Amino acid sequence: MNTQEELTIEFDSFDWDSEYVGGNRLVENKRIKGSGGKIKVFSFEKYAQELFDLYENGEFPQNIRKDLEKGDVINITNIKGVRDNVLIVELESGINVDISLNKEKKFLERFGYYSVAEFIEALKDPEIIEDLLATKLQVYITETEPVQKASLWRAYIKQIQLEFLEEIKNPTQAYVAKVKEANKGGYFVEVVGVEAFMPGSLSAANKLANFEDLIGQDVIVMIEDYIKDMKSFIVSHKKYIEYVLPSKLKELDLTQQFEGTITGTSKYGIFIEFGEIFTGLLHISKMDEMTVIDFKARSFKSGDPIKFYINEITKDNRLILTEKDPVEKARKMEEFIFDNKDTIINSSVAAIMNFGIIVAIGEHSGLIPNKEFRKKRLQTSDYSVKDPIDVLFESYSEGKITFKLPD
Repeated sequence: MNTQEELTIEFDSFDWDSEYVGGNRLVENKRIKGSGGKIKVFSFEKYAQELFDLYENGEFPQNIRKDLEKGDVINITNIKGVRDNVLIVELESGINVDISLNKEKKFLERFGYYSVAEFIEALKDPEIIEDLLATKLQVYITETEPVQKASLWRAYIKQIQLEFLEEIKNPTQAYVAKVKEANKGGYFVEVVGVEAFMPGSLSAANKLANFEDLIGQDVIVMIEDYIKDMKSFIVSHKKYIEYVLPSKLKELDLTQQFEGTITGTSKYGIFIEFGEIFTGLLHISKMDEMTVIDFKARSFKSGDPIKFYINEITKDNRLILTEKDPVEKARKMEEFIFDNKDTIINSSVAAIMNFGIIVAIGEHSGLIPNKEFRKKRLQTSDYSVKDPIDVLFESYSEGKITFKLPD
């Protein structure tokens, strides 16, 4: 039993102003500001409001524990030193753990150190230690008995895996993937140290001309999915292209000549890939004479180089290509408008669309909108392709001519 003096000291330190009600029933402290009744605080200590504010701001140290278990991932608060290639670090719980640097070569490489000796030498600089701690280093507990041991690399992998899982739900980050090897379905890749799989269908904007070409290459990817059975993340280069395409299209110079690679053909034209992420169609109507001859002779094959200009970027981000110089095209358009501004022009029906009729005049073409036919009480169905039709120039905007029907 305590002496009277000891009891007096204990009683003197007790906070008699706290709202103790006796027994073991918890009483809510309703004076805590900011709880809104959603979070109940049962402490009446003077620091209760301060601790609650830390909790609300995400600064409350909820995970601090004195005991360690294998598999725990815990924050490092200090680097204490190195002994025999063993790094000694202090955790947020105040416990020191040992990390064998000889087993951390992958981790050191992530920070630009290619040997243990190089890393140990760098740690002599206090600023280097501060920079490392600023990255919010963590450790993965690998052993607790007879001494605590931990791994930086395994903690790093855990962090990256959690980041990848968030990226599946809310994709915002692109990563560089190193293509290691291929199989029939796709590629095994390494993304910031994590092994992943990239299906062949997600490895390019179009079908690859040579499936083996990507091996050993760096490819920019985004996280597509996680397959539990395989314990593997699925990554996609195609997803990255779709993500960055709208902003990259705005950077294209429509007066510049580009060089790309043919990825395929159809009866309407040639598909061309360029600038790593762009794909466009060179329609037969936009080819020069020699290209048309080669196209009709089926001389083109995947992988062939070809030069072109960008004729148009559509509202749905499709690229329409052309071999005609846009500067020369603009000059000819100016001449055409000047020569035909107030003149009835003889044209022919090139195509009948649901929004009007497209007519051709030499190398130029334009649209007669449906409203013009309604004004004249005419039907577009009364016309056939190649029928002659007289038109008047109406306007020119964004590279497109609009015609009207004469009175």
